[in-house]
Amino acid sequence: MANEAATPSNQSEINVTGQSVNNIQADHVNVRYGRTGDIKANTVTVSQAGADHIEGSTVELRQAGAKTVKGYHVTIRQGGVVEARADTLSVSQGGVVFAETKEANLTTSSAGAILANGNVTLDQSSVKAVLTRGEVKMDQSGSGVVLARRVSTGSNTGVILMIAGRVDGPVNAVFGPAAGAAFGAAFALAIGLILWIRRRLG
Repeated sequence: MANEAATPSNQSEINVTGQSVNNIQADHVNVRYGRTGDIKANTVTVSQAGADHIEGSTVELRQAGAKTVKGYHVTIRQGGVVEARADTLSVSQGGVVFAETKEANLTTSSAGAILANGNVTLDQSSVKAVLTRGEVKMDQSGSGVVLARRVSTGSNTGVILMIAGRVDGPVNAVFGPAAGAAFGAAFALAIGLILWIRRRLG
């Protein structure tokens, strides 16, 4: 494997296959069977490879991993990311430690904490903590803490601590929205978890 630094901003597309590259900057970047440091591009696709930091408008990871990912649309398929920041986040058979996003959709995936402004959808997924100003939709999923404006649940859904303005559907919750004391406990636990994760990432 070659280890090289590349910041060819004058090229519109860069393809890396089976190489180790420190830095890449271009309009379109495709990495396969390789390892990269920082990637900055309009569209980024990483397949069966790894990266340190990725920043782009549209980012897709396929059987790949990254430390941090920042983009408008981030898609993770059978991959893992430590920290993701995006407008829309989609994870399928993958995992995220911490995500800050407007909307998130997880399918057969797991996450440590999700902080969102919009809706969060969990399908056969597990998340330790979800905090959102929007709605959380859960089907055959579980979470330790859920704080949301509205929660909609399907079958086989479990939550330890739930604070929601409205709950639609069945849910197995240890503490429900009627338990006033649970609000303080849930809020403190969720904030503590997020701060802990931020310290670990820092």
